[in-house]
Amino acid sequence: MSSTQSNDARSRPALPAERLMVLEKLLGKRRAESSRFLKEANREGLSLQDLWKRVDARGMLVAAGLLASNPGRTAALAISPIQGREQASEMVALIQAMTRHALGPGNIDLIQFLAESNDDLELGVLKAAGFLDLAVLVSMERNNSRNAKAPHPIANVALTSQSIADADMLALLRATYVDSLDCPGLSKLRHEKDILDGHRRGGNFDQQLWTVLQINGVNAGVSMVNRTPTADCLEIAYFGLAKFARGQGFGAHLLDHTLFLAAKHCERSILLAVDERNSPALRLYVSRGFRVISRRVALALSSLKYST
Repeated sequence: MSSTQSNDARSRPALPAERLMVLEKLLGKRRAESSRFLKEANREGLSLQDLWKRVDARGMLVAAGLLASNPGRTAALAISPIQGREQASEMVALIQAMTRHALGPGNIDLIQFLAESNDDLELGVLKAAGFLDLAVLVSMERNNSRNAKAPHPIANVALTSQSIADADMLALLRATYVDSLDCPGLSKLRHEKDILDGHRRGGNFDQQLWTVLQINGVNAGVSMVNRTPTADCLEIAYFGLAKFARGQGFGAHLLDHTLFLAAKHCERSILLAVDERNSPALRLYVSRGFRVISRRVALALSSLKYST
């Protein structure tokens, strides 16, 4: 057996009997807390098939990771706390083994990770494992005001929640990606149909919370809002304008309509995430009462070849 094969053999999925121990490592918590998490995962149907462990040369557990599958052929990665460079090296090997296993035809296309912006060790590990640093994501929140009013009509501009053909929605999404300031590299890491499927299946899809903005009958912008009842919130999963529609107040018009639709629902708050470099969007969201609640680095690893 080669040294590479021997090294890979130290990373593998946790057996059912090992899961509680591995969860303790992953969560950095005591057995009682990890046991509650395990019970909750079983109750919620969270698969732990992709809960992985890595042992050192002596067989001692040194790192743990979990891939949680999401709609649209994506997965979120969680890893155990990293303390020191030796453990960082073990974590890189674990992540590489996990991602080799997960990515590929018929399986996951994109693995995502959110890191604390000041955790240089963790960021270094993810990049060494092949992840691309996409953006600093600013998470924002506002109360779901019951007093939100419908925006005043604009001549030749229509706002519709009627479903449009998938081909037309994909064309609209492509138009919004052109020269976008919001995670511009992300769309190149996924198949378009997977992106649309991910938005539809993320949270509780409600067509009446999706809005297409049309200018002179041409699709020019889209707002996709999903319900997340377990968190008592609505999430603006995607918000974008075609290039020809930017800088003319149409974004504010679409957002005001989005907030008006949201006010008809009982969720307590509205959440969104935006690229820190997208200054126009940040200004718009702040002007509508959104406040920053966190900043984290978004990283991703894709089965598709990345191109700038």
